[in-house]
Amino acid sequence: MPSIELVPYQPAFLASFIEWRTQALMVRHNPLKAMSSVEIAQMLASESTDLARLGKAESFRWFISHDGLVVGSMSLKNVSVSMGYGEIGYGMAEPHQGKGIATLAVKLLVDKIFTESALRRLIALVHEENHASRRVLEKVGFQEEGLLREHYVINGVPVNEVLYAVLKRNGVADE
Repeated sequence: MPSIELVPYQPAFLASFIEWRTQALMVRHNPLKAMSSVEIAQMLASESTDLARLGKAESFRWFISHDGLVVGSMSLKNVSVSMGYGEIGYGMAEPHQGKGIATLAVKLLVDKIFTESALRRLIALVHEENHASRRVLEKVGFQEEGLLREHYVINGVPVNEVLYAVLKRNGVADE
């Protein structure tokens, strides 16, 4: 079983994060905004990891450490404190995909959010053809709730996204 931790951003992670954003699967499945390395560094530095700041910070991000090597990142954004929900996202460096790391990391993040915040529902939007990411969510207990037709534009093409959600029940994800 791999050793997984969620760690706060460090400037040393910037080059890896920029590299991940250009990898084929990331570009194919995500609506990535064109950003300079300076803009990316500013974005990462502005994101929080302190869930006590829910409602004060716009977005949260953790990096996935696998046996001491940073291999991906996870985010919490579009939080509605009044409605008790937020959206998670995640990305893994291609050489580390398919090894169960993302599944463990998503489970860690869901447990962290449901334990350390009052959020009661988490959603994730996944490209309809991103079967690996859909399996990750399903393994962690997310349920498919619907299809959002032409929800995002990726590389100039409108694409369908699948809406997944998991509910908090008694402090843990309702599987």
